[in-house]
Amino acid sequence: MACSPNSHGRIFLLLASSFHLLALSGCAHLSYHPSRPTQPLPPEIAAYYAYPNHSPEATIQAVAKRPRFTESLVQFPLSVSGFEPTEPVVELEWFESTQPGRRPAIVFNPILGGDYPLERGICRYLAGHGFHVAMVHRKTLKISPEHSVDRLELLLRQGVIRIRQVVDWMERHERVDPERLGSFGISMGGMASVMSAAVEPRLKAHVVALAGGSIPDVLLRSKDTLLTKPLANYLARNQMVRSQFEAQLRKTVQTDPLLLAPYVDPSRLFLLITWCDRTVGTANELALWRALGQPEATFVPLGHYTAYLSLPYLKRASLRFFRRHLL
Repeated sequence: MACSPNSHGRIFLLLASSFHLLALSGCAHLSYHPSRPTQPLPPEIAAYYAYPNHSPEATIQAVAKRPRFTESLVQFPLSVSGFEPTEPVVELEWFESTQPGRRPAIVFNPILGGDYPLERGICRYLAGHGFHVAMVHRKTLKISPEHSVDRLELLLRQGVIRIRQVVDWMERHERVDPERLGSFGISMGGMASVMSAAVEPRLKAHVVALAGGSIPDVLLRSKDTLLTKPLANYLARNQMVRSQFEAQLRKTVQTDPLLLAPYVDPSRLFLLITWCDRTVGTANELALWRALGQPEATFVPLGHYTAYLSLPYLKRASLRFFRRHLL
């Protein structure tokens, strides 16, 4: 018997719910137990991610109005010193809760590239529960054959400065409580959240999903063609062997979640870690978790992409975490 479109939708939701329950039946949750003190940020690292004071005029375009939140597209110039930005405009989607008064706000760092359909769903979920959310647009961060390895560090540093300036914008917003700011990051966005947590003290709570370190280890050991193919092209174009590239990469990249982890307060973190990650690598996810002082974490028996099945859990767990730390 043929199914109607509505029947297909119900079947999909039923299968997704079943897979979700099956996946979570094998998950483990660990609470945080203090294991190390948080190190103070060295002045030279703070200076590296500093930027000129600025109060740029933002362009705000209304996108949608919903009962519990509104959506807008916000743009303003990026302010840097010491290098020429590759992305001179900061662009973000602003999900503003309609709950009265000044509300807590979250910087959301999505995966690389794409149209952010899953991330937008998380933002709307949080906004619907009283949190303002700024989802920062990001371009794909790949090894480019036509550029030197130094460019990767420039892009990573620029990304941290971009996040800090989104915090500036939120802090000035009349409906944001500047004392209740946090971040949420997935995959490379999760690594960005860790790095910004180290250098941006105004962010008080962080959810990090599917992130790992170091960045050289992620790039060199990933089994995902989205990372292995650009690396192979780079080596071929520049007539390099992997050992030469690795040496340059480890010498150049200093904007790295593993290197900045000692400066992050583990009591303010919640991590989602997958046991079968072939993109970031489970070993790299665990290495970052340990470097961060083994903060609160949930471990799920999924891969980098099949972790989508844990999305309902991640939404609820993140909401509980942010309520605990920001309300």
